[in-house]
Parts: sequence; structure tokens; C-alpha cells
Amino acid sequence: MKNSLFSYLLLALLLIISTTSCRKAENEVDNGYDVFLVIGQSNTHQGIGFDPVLDAPDDHIKQLGRYNNFNLKIITASEPLDHLSKLQNTVGIAMTFAKKYKNTFLQSGRKILIIPGSMGSTGFGSNYWNPGDTLYNDAVMRTNYVLNNFNCKLVAILWHQGEDDIGNPNYQQRLDTMIVKIRKDINGDNMNVPFILGGMVPYWVIQDTNRIILNTIIENTVIRIENTGYANPKVPFLIEKPDNDFIPIHYDANGLREMGRRYFSEFERIQKNIN
Repeated sequence: MKNSLFSYLLLALLLIISTTSCRKAENEVDNGYDVFLVIGQSNTHQGIGFDPVLDAPDDHIKQLGRYNNFNLKIITASEPLDHLSKLQNTVGIAMTFAKKYKNTFLQSGRKILIIPGSMGSTGFGSNYWNPGDTLYNDAVMRTNYVLNNFNCKLVAILWHQGEDDIGNPNYQQRLDTMIVKIRKDINGDNMNVPFILGGMVPYWVIQDTNRIILNTIIENTVIRIENTGYANPKVPFLIEKPDNDFIPIHYDANGLREMGRRYFSEFERIQKNIN
């Protein structure tokens, strides 16, 4: 009787260990994740023109889910990613960036984890992205969650924002403060993590002096703050749409795929300087 009871308890214990291991395997590979935080406005993720071939998922690329039962779960990264203002039939900068990173930097056994945290029509003046604001706190919480609970390393922060702050006289100070503070607030040890910004749609920018001024502030961040990059929509060629007047403030899918490549080029440049 005692032997039977012991055998039953041992079997139950083995089943618990096995189940726990399986749950861990579903959410984390042994060698962990390289993490990219993607934040800002809609031009991080609302490029119309999803292509099932160009924008196909990749087994090495995951995202931190946000909706329904997948909140704070590591799930497949498929377009549209789980940003706060996700729209069907749209793509962003992150998947192109991640695929380039996978082919260049990702070590064997590791995977990529994208943390989507952007929302359209949000800025510093509207109190979304200053330290302590709702979206800022959401980005920090989600990043710290994966760093504290999985074998993860924050590799870069990708930021595209500015349209909502046109005419904001405090934009440069607010932007610079946020960059320094978010590096500190993410586990306190990411002060040198690459922070890459992107230029707004050139066709839209050149129509207004205040837009030009603000985009220049974004571009010159690389002069003011170390380990930052600027994805330039005008170099090596001007990014345009077949009809620039169709939602002129937004890049289309082709434009955001190209911007993803330019974000990655800036990441490579920063990595060379760090190393």
C-alpha cells in the first residue's frame, strides 16, 4: 500500500514538473530573446498594403501580445502587430527590421521579441509620452516584465513620433528628457541601448514650416544624445507613394518596409560605434 502511494505521488510530481516545463517551453526558448521596443505614433505600424509574402511571419520572431487572453503572452509576430491602434491590412517598421536583425546579428538558439507599444495621434503635448504618462508607463512596464520574467536582453528602442506635436515649443526638451528617462526606467541598466528615430513623411513635412522645424529637431537628436540614430526618409532615395495626397501624413506599406531597412542601417552604424 505504501509503495503504491509512493509510486502515485512520484508520478504526480513528475507530471507537474513536465507540465511546468511545457508551459515554459511555450513562452521561452532556452537561449532567450533579443528584445525590440517599438513606440510612438501610427507611422510605426499603419502602412496600408499588407502583402502575404513580403509580410509573412517568421518562426524566429515573436511579439508580446496585448489583446484578449494574449495580454503579456509571447505569441507569433504577425502583421498587424499588437500596437494600441492596430489596423487590418497594415504593416509597420518592426518586422522588416527584425528580419534584417535575424540575418545579421541573431545568435543561434535565440529568438526576437518585439514589444509593440504605439498609438496614433499621441504626443508629448497631449500627455501620452512624457515620463509618467499612460503610454510611457505601458512601454516601460511591458519591457521590464519580459526582462524580469524571461531570458531577455533589450537590444534597441525604435521610435517614430512627431506629427502630434507640430508647433510644440517644448518638443526638443520633452523628447530628450524621455529618451534619457526611458533608458533609465527600463531596469536601470540600459543607458546605452540604441534609440532610433525616424523622419516624418517628406511630402507632408515640406508643406509647413513648423513641420520642417520639428523634423529637424528629430533629425538632430543624433548630435545631442549618444547612441541615437536617425532613419532618413530622403536618403538614399526619397520615399514617396503612388499618390502622395492619399493620407499624406502616413507612409504606405512599401514606405514603412523601406523605413524598417533604414532603421536597421542606423542600428548597424550604432553597433559599430559601440563595439
